Order: sequence, then structure tokens, then C-alpha cells
Amino acid sequence: MNQIKASQIKETLRIPRLDDIVPALLLMLAARAPALGVYPFGIAFFAAAFDKSVAYIGIASACIGLMTSSGFSAIPKYIIAYTAYWLFTRIYKKHEEVVCSAACGAASLLGGGVMLFSGFNGLYDIFLLCTESIISALMYIVFKRSRLMNDDRTKSGGMSQEEYISAAVSLGVFMTGLGGIGIGPVSVSNVFSVYAVMVCALNAPAAVAGCTGMCIGFMSALAGSNAVVMMGVYGMSAVFASFMNSFKKAGCAIGYISGTAVTLIYIRNMYDVPLTAADTLIGAALFLVTPGIVHEYFRSFFTRSLRVESVSPDLRMREYLTMRLRKCGEAFSSLRECFMAVSEGRLKKYSDDVGVILDETADRVCSGCHMCGKCWQTDFRRTYKNVLELIGVIEKDGRLRTDNIPAHFCEKCVRAGSFINEINHVYELYKEDMLRRSDAVVTRNLIAGQYGELNALFLGMAGDVEEGFTFLEKEEERIVEELDKNGIMPYEVSAIESTSGKCEVYLRLPPAIKQTAVEGIISEVLGRAVAYEETESGLSRYVSRPSYVFDTAALQLPQDGSKANGDSVTAFVTGDNRFYAIMADGMGSGSEAKYESASVLRLLTSFLRSGFSVKTALGILNSAMCLNMNNEKYSTVDIMCADLYTGETEFYKIGSAETMILCGGEVKIFASSSAPVGILSDIQLGGRSVTLREGDIVLMMTDGITEAGYTVSRTEWIKDIMIRPYDDMEALAKAVMDAALEKNRGVAKDDMSVMAVRMLSC
Repeated sequence: MNQIKASQIKETLRIPRLDDIVPALLLMLAARAPALGVYPFGIAFFAAAFDKSVAYIGIASACIGLMTSSGFSAIPKYIIAYTAYWLFTRIYKKHEEVVCSAACGAASLLGGGVMLFSGFNGLYDIFLLCTESIISALMYIVFKRSRLMNDDRTKSGGMSQEEYISAAVSLGVFMTGLGGIGIGPVSVSNVFSVYAVMVCALNAPAAVAGCTGMCIGFMSALAGSNAVVMMGVYGMSAVFASFMNSFKKAGCAIGYISGTAVTLIYIRNMYDVPLTAADTLIGAALFLVTPGIVHEYFRSFFTRSLRVESVSPDLRMREYLTMRLRKCGEAFSSLRECFMAVSEGRLKKYSDDVGVILDETADRVCSGCHMCGKCWQTDFRRTYKNVLELIGVIEKDGRLRTDNIPAHFCEKCVRAGSFINEINHVYELYKEDMLRRSDAVVTRNLIAGQYGELNALFLGMAGDVEEGFTFLEKEEERIVEELDKNGIMPYEVSAIESTSGKCEVYLRLPPAIKQTAVEGIISEVLGRAVAYEETESGLSRYVSRPSYVFDTAALQLPQDGSKANGDSVTAFVTGDNRFYAIMADGMGSGSEAKYESASVLRLLTSFLRSGFSVKTALGILNSAMCLNMNNEKYSTVDIMCADLYTGETEFYKIGSAETMILCGGEVKIFASSSAPVGILSDIQLGGRSVTLREGDIVLMMTDGITEAGYTVSRTEWIKDIMIRPYDDMEALAKAVMDAALEKNRGVAKDDMSVMAVRMLSC
């Protein structure tokens, strides 16, 4: 039990150390600083920044400060307050700022309340006591946030602007505590105030330095009647000094002295200002002779973000996402290389396995033969050559028989009949094993291809994130200004622009706002038309309107005798304002072909709507279909991709029929030279690019249209139909379909599908 009590005492109080000297001196200065005839700053500093394990040192320092400032009369009151707060810290261990601040004010109130019993002079005493308690509670927060007692500057990373102000007020309190101390006309308080303002001006921008100077000036002169005047003098001098901080210490000193001189000129009676030229010059001299290592320590109090422009959050996020996506791509690229290396090694190994046939056949037939030693040992080279000749005959004729076996082999081998049967059987097993292994290699290559496509996908996404958009910060400010002029106050704004030129603006607005008015304001600021799109979770989204739209029409007719058309057709616009028209033709006709083409179309649509590029989407789709070896599915694919802002259009054709483009009065024809998806593991995905303008027409068809009336594709008759004028694309699609049926004499010999699209300006 005695050991436990000793441990508790050791935790509560400890022996003083050298590093307790500075906090004790600061507490003494804070205890000396008066405000309205009371001394609330000492208890606040004791509560916020002093180590309670040497509380007796703190109380003694505060008593010395009070004794040298106001005499012995105030000491009992504050001893009660300090002791009460120390006892509170022994009970309450959480250190919550609000609770501790209230406790500090309560301790001050308790000490003053006890002293009121011994000498009550009226309601003014109660008012003064309440005011002192409030100041103590507030100053607890100020001292706490000033972080002046933070020993580890490397971890803190400097102070925020709020902490700067708190530190400046704290310094002003300490300067007030130096009041009354001087040598002749020189005031120690003024000298150190000048010094502190210059240190801040050397390391901080003009705004922070000016604010700090005002705080120090006001607090340091709080005991007098000219606190506001001193606030102006120090604040303006700090601004001048900060303007000159590019010239290091000398520039700050010259700027400060110049600012003080200019300020004093505009004061009517400068002799009433408790700041002499000697104070200013001595403070500047101390600042100049301070060693560089000391200034480095002072600089650790200042955050670097005030000196160096920080990287914008969107750039940091883009760099982070780009790095992660590229690393994912590198991982899939490594997997692809691993699979390809294994496949190549296995193919090489399998091609050298012909000796397996010889060994297996010899074990089955020659074991136990009395001629085995002569054939496979004495005359090994001749025997080996003869067996290789037999394998050549099998590869040529498909099977070794008695009529195609070399005569010299029968003369030498005493078990020729058994050898023929066994080598045929072993060779068949070998070929089956080779096919199985070859399929495994093909499968690995296809999986490697999938990994390669995923690598391309991640790299593409990394490029989109890195260069895909920028934040329009200036436009955001202008949007807020213009909305405010029109009586609309937004709570939140964000504007971004993609590399394609698309702009998006997100606004959080008050309810019952007319969207048309907001659209007009944003359009005027951005210099392009925008339209309201949706409101989700209170955030309204406005997007720039595209330059073009497409008039689209599609007609389909199933093969005669079939209930379903095996072709699938779709057209849609993605979130980045890209128009896609896709046509897929499943192999054959009917419901099975429809299932194949619809599956291809569904997957492609999902990929493209998710932001995948056409090449990546087709690559993943093709390798996935090739892997489905037990249920082979093939389909042609015809894709048109148009940028609705620029009119840039790309065409990708995989085994599909011709696409015809009426552009500037001239008809162009794009044909495919590649196999449908799902047949070859490596398909050619080269696209054709065209810039479409208003009125240009694209006609996409399946071979049921292009081969109508012929056994091969013919398109001259389609050209004649395209160049005619049409009110809408439904009329063009119907004209092509009717003409194709007429050429087939009214019979649909194959599934027939046609899609006509025309570009129009918005």
C-alpha cells in the first residue's frame, strides 16, 4: 500500500528541471500583466501551458510576478485560483478544451469569490470578477492554441493563421508583463515588442505580419490608455517590414523603422506615444545581431505553406490516381509476360518430344526380345533411323500398315507386326496429347491477351485522369459574382473542363431557383451554352451543350421463315457526349444468332458507357469470346463513334458489311478486312477517321442488305438512294430496305438490318 501511494505522489509532483525555467519566467510575466486592474492572464497561462507536475513552481512564479506588479494584496486570491485548477487536473484527465476553459474561468471566479467575503465594495466588484473569469477562460483557449510550448517543431509543421493570432496575443501579454521594467528612458517591453514584430515580418507575408503587429501592439499597451494607437504603430510598421523581407534582416529593420516614422508623423502628439526612438533602434539592433541559428529556430514556428505555393488538391488527387492506375497496369502487364513466356517454353518443349514415341514403343514391343540388345545397343543408330522413317510414313499416310512399311524394316525386326500396331497406337496417343497441350497454350495466350487489354485499360484511364480535366477556378469566382448580382446566393460551386472541351458546373443553390436563369448566367460566364441536367443530393449539375446531335433511324427484317432477326442494332450517347451507333450480325439467323449478336452488343454498350475506349472494349470482348471454346460464338461488329463537340468520327469494322458516308456531296465506302470477333485471338482494330459536318449522312448495314440480289456485295444502287434528299432518316432507311427487298423479289433471303444517321447542329 505504501508503494502505491509513493507512486501516485511521484506521478502528481516531480523535481524541477532546467527546462522548467522558461515556462516559469513566462508565467511570471503573464501574472504581471494587468487588465482593468485585475490579473487574469497568469491563471490562464498556468492552466493552458504550464506543466502541472511542477505546479508548486508555477504558483511560486506567479506569486513573484504578482508581488512585483501589484503587491501582496492580490496573492491570496490567485493562490486559491491556481490551487483550485491544479486540483481539477488531478480529477479530470480528458483535457477537452471547452471543459478546461470553463474550469479555468471557474477557478478564477472561486478565488475572487472567496476574497469578496473579506472586502466587498459593491456591484462593481462582482462585475469585475465576472469579467476576469471570462477573460481567463478565453485566454486559456488563446494560450492553448498559440503552441508556444510545443517543443517538437519538426512534427508540428508550423502554425496555422489562427495559431499565429493566438501566438501574437500571447506575446502581447508577455510584453505587458514586462511593463514598468526599463533602464532610463528605454522600455524593455517596447524593445522586445519591436523585436518580436520584426521576427514575424521576416518570416511571414504582409497580411500575417500586420495582424500580428496589431495584436502585439494592442496587448502590450493594454495597461495604458493608448492601446489603439500602439496597435496602429506596430501593425503598420510590421507591414512595411514584411514588404522588405526579401532583403533579409537588414531590409526588415529598415522597413520597420520607416513604417514607425511614417506612422508617428500622422499622430497629432507623438510625445504621448510610449514608444521612443531609442526603443525602436535598440529592438532593431538586437534583431540584426541575433545569430542565424536563433532565427532558424524562430522560423520553425512558421508554416511553409505561407511561403511556398501549395499544390492544388485536384492536381494531387490526379497524380495519386494516375500513379495507382499505372501500377495496376504494370501488374497486369507482368502477368501477361509471365503467361506468354510459359506458353512459348511449353511449345518448344513439346516439339522436342518425338523421342517419347520411340521410347514408349520400344518398351512395349522390344522388351524381352532376344534381338533387343543388338538393335538398341550394338546397332542403335541404324535402328533409330529406321524408326524415324516409320514415323515419317505415319505422318504422310496417316497410319502404318503392312503395305506401306519399308521392306528392310521387316527383314531386320522379328516382331514387325506387333511393332506396327504399337507404334500406331502410341503415335495416336502422342497426337492427342499434343492437341490437348496446344489448346492449353492457346488458352494461356488468350488469358495473356486479356491481361494485356486490362493493362491498356488502366494506362488509358491513367492518361484520362492525368490530362482529362482541369478545375476552372477563375470561372467559379465569376459565376458566384454573377449569381450574387442576380440575387442568387450559391452555397457551393465547382467547375471543371475536360480535354474534349466539355464543361460541367456543380452548384448547391437555395430552393425555388429558376434553372433557366442560372443556365443563362453560367453560359455567359463560360462563353458557351450550358444546360441544366439534374439535381442529386441537393447539388445541381449543368453541362455544356454539344455542338451536334444525330437524327437516327433503324429498320430490321428477319429472314423468311425465321421468327427472330439475328442482327442487333443500338445507338446511344455517353456521359462525355460521344455518340455511338453499333450493329452486330450473329452467325446464321434466328434466335441463336440473335442471342450471339445481342450478347456482343450488350457487353460493348456496357464497356463504352463505362468510359472504355473502343479498341480496349473490342479487345476484351474478342479474347473473352475466344476463350469460350466449347460453345463457339462469332459475330461481326460495326461501330461508329462521334464526338458531339467537334464532329470527329471514327469507324471500326470487324467482319461487317460496308459502311457508306455521304459527306460534302460525295459518298465514301468503308469496308472490313478482318474476321468476326471470337474467331482469331488477335484481331485488327485499325479505325478510319472522318470529320462530319451538319447534314452528313452515315448508312450502316448488314450483309443481308449489301448482298441483296447478288451473291457478292454490291453498293452502287445504295449510292443512288443515298444522294437523294430526305426529310428524315426513317425515309432513307425505308428506301434502302424496300430497294433491297425488290432486288430479292420480295423475299428476305437473310436477316436484313439498316441504320441511317444524319448529323445536325444544335
